[in-house]
Amino acid sequence: MKNDPYKIVANIYDHLMKTISYYEWAHYITDLQDYYATEAKSFLEIAAGSGRLAFYLSKQFQNLILLDISKSMLDFVDKNLKRVCANMTAIPFKNKFDFIYSTFDSINYLLTENEVQKYFNEIAEILSNNGAFTFDAGLENNSVKNVKHLNRKGKFNNIFYVQKSFYDYESKIHINKFKVMLENGEIFEEVHSQKIYDFELYFELAENAGLHVVDCFDAFTFEDATRDSERIQFIMKKRNYA
Repeated sequence: MKNDPYKIVANIYDHLMKTISYYEWAHYITDLQDYYATEAKSFLEIAAGSGRLAFYLSKQFQNLILLDISKSMLDFVDKNLKRVCANMTAIPFKNKFDFIYSTFDSINYLLTENEVQKYFNEIAEILSNNGAFTFDAGLENNSVKNVKHLNRKGKFNNIFYVQKSFYDYESKIHINKFKVMLENGEIFEEVHSQKIYDFELYFELAENAGLHVVDCFDAFTFEDATRDSERIQFIMKKRNYA
């Protein structure tokens, strides 16, 4: 991919995420798979990053493929795992998957409704008739609550970094700016932007793609989500098979 949005931050990404319990997150994802795609035999993780979550899930998901737009992130993935570098709006598979998942509000990196629609259209094409697609999305309350915590600086493997985070209420864009100084003294900047969509939009765009929301939870729980939730876990199936 010519566009590698994590070319520099990939070097410190796992350090930035060190407080995340991937083990517990993986347990939640497997619970969803056990309930909504019990007979699944083929698995796809979208926006897989450095493969930390897949490290745990691959033990249960035997035929797992990882997809991410950033080759730099995929370079950190366990070499025993299958991985493909591609955009989630142009998924390069003709075969079907029984269970497709994405985590860590990756869908919010799609900055227009048109891109989200393309994404859902792609999912509808590669999801098996009895398969399930699940992902989490950050809502506005999540950005408002956590924006201050994402202003930080530190050092990892002789790489210095500064992260500045802010949320624009008018455009509903959450921006994370990184300034990184490598060990050789070179300085780089990366800007990562996320669009915060209204709760109801996901339902509308899913239906347009021939998908149907079968459940919608507060993330990491099985309690019904609302527009006031911070992070939402969607579970979708093909509309005629939901």
